[in-house]
Amino acid sequence: MTGQRLGDWVLGGELGRGPVATVYKAQAADEPMRLAAVKVFTHPELLRPEFTSRFAAEMLPLHRLNHPLIVKTYEAGVHVGQAWFAMELVEGTDAGARLKAHAKKPGEPGLPWADELLGLLVQVARGLKHGHHRSVLHRNLKPSNVLITPGGLVKLADFGLAKLLPVAPTSLPADALGTLGHLPPEFFTGKPLTRRSDLYSLGCLAYTLLAGRPPFVAGTVAEYTHKHCYTLPDRPALVVPDLPADFDEWICELLAKDPNRRPATAAAAAEMLGQVKAKAERKGRKIPWTAEQPGSAADFALDESQVGRGLDDFEAGRERRPLMARPAVVLPLSLLVVGVTLALLFWPSPTAAELYAQAQPLMQSAEPADWDAAWDKYLEPLSAKYPGEFAAEVSAARAKIDDRRELRAALLFGGRVKPPSEAERWYRRGLKLAQAGDFAAAQSTWRQLRAGYAGQAGEAAWLDAADAALTALAARPKPWPLDGAGVTEAALQQVRERRAAGDAAGADAARAALEQLYRDDPASLDRIRRTP
Repeated sequence: MTGQRLGDWVLGGELGRGPVATVYKAQAADEPMRLAAVKVFTHPELLRPEFTSRFAAEMLPLHRLNHPLIVKTYEAGVHVGQAWFAMELVEGTDAGARLKAHAKKPGEPGLPWADELLGLLVQVARGLKHGHHRSVLHRNLKPSNVLITPGGLVKLADFGLAKLLPVAPTSLPADALGTLGHLPPEFFTGKPLTRRSDLYSLGCLAYTLLAGRPPFVAGTVAEYTHKHCYTLPDRPALVVPDLPADFDEWICELLAKDPNRRPATAAAAAEMLGQVKAKAERKGRKIPWTAEQPGSAADFALDESQVGRGLDDFEAGRERRPLMARPAVVLPLSLLVVGVTLALLFWPSPTAAELYAQAQPLMQSAEPADWDAAWDKYLEPLSAKYPGEFAAEVSAARAKIDDRRELRAALLFGGRVKPPSEAERWYRRGLKLAQAGDFAAAQSTWRQLRAGYAGQAGEAAWLDAADAALTALAARPKPWPLDGAGVTEAALQQVRERRAAGDAAGADAARAALEQLYRDDPASLDRIRRTP
């Protein structure tokens, strides 16, 4: 794609290629000296219209990330079915390459904790803090996404991008320092990711850069899942003997399986690193720190007016507070809350008569939602606040609401809205048959329930109820024969009279109706069928 124009950018040489996308060096079409890196997605899943049609819109939240420690997103779009976005071009290397330069053999420790790693990690934590304050999670924090400029400044790449991509990390080629080794346990268990999920990944990053390997190494997704969720890694101090105990504890706290046991925020994690630095310096160790690294002052600058300002100055001055942390917003909202609270406390309460009067129009409505509103808004508060007034009327209204709801459920669903267990359903079916006088059908239903669900402990109560019902049927008075009182002679005579009057269709319809009613009563059914 070299030489093609995507948006305001003309692609140059290829900078890198991965399983998901290819990155090109690019220059602005109207300003050749202005450079950028353009990532073009190539994975088949990312060429589908359902992804490309929403890509540019879903990239908009990432444009709000404006911080020296985060790679800036310039523009996003779709070109000939391929999604792409332009971002800040960072000269330098990444933490994965820096690690490989230090640990040239497997098992060798990684970056020196005092001279390099501590200052790098505090920058990563401060970059995460900026994104979290804007409700954006990184979701894919790993060594290759931690870029390092020649002056030592960190730039977090692909911040928030993983949320937009429909490509599961578990479907990508394995990488010793890649995504699977740095994902939090909640990813594997299907729980929602939070800010503390990024802090777990920060702990994996710190462990990897310190020990020369991730906290967990596995060959399959299932093995990664088990280790991240249930296995404790070796303590970092066992790999790096001179590691301070509080730095070792910081990493282990980030790697806690339970998110509630990790630091609450990225700012808290950065502050804990500051305490590690202060304690080490009290013991005579000099530790380079963020804005003190050689050449970093120019890297911190966002434009010419800020050249020479360090990261601390930027965060104290330029970075805006979140909306809900600004006094101009918080104070009026606090006053509003106090005013509403006082109004609720001192506003006169409606009388019992007023509540009952307001409920009446709703109770006369044909809509079930109005009945519920009458109860929730007026009648229930009336019964709670004035228990001695309108007690009979409230009780009658409650019964009426329940009756209407049951009727509506029966008409719509043929019974209760919430389905019972199968054994309960068949027991109640037999009960309804018995109540209708169809004792033979009720007896058959309960016997079949006993035979079909015998031995199922969860249905024992309904099996016992069926036994009791069968016993009651056997003990009922003899004037009520098992097969019912039988079809009446008056009903049969009506069939004969219709046929004699020449209404053959009416006679047939009446006899068919009687046959259906007495289909489980052999004696009555025989009499009906013998009726001319």
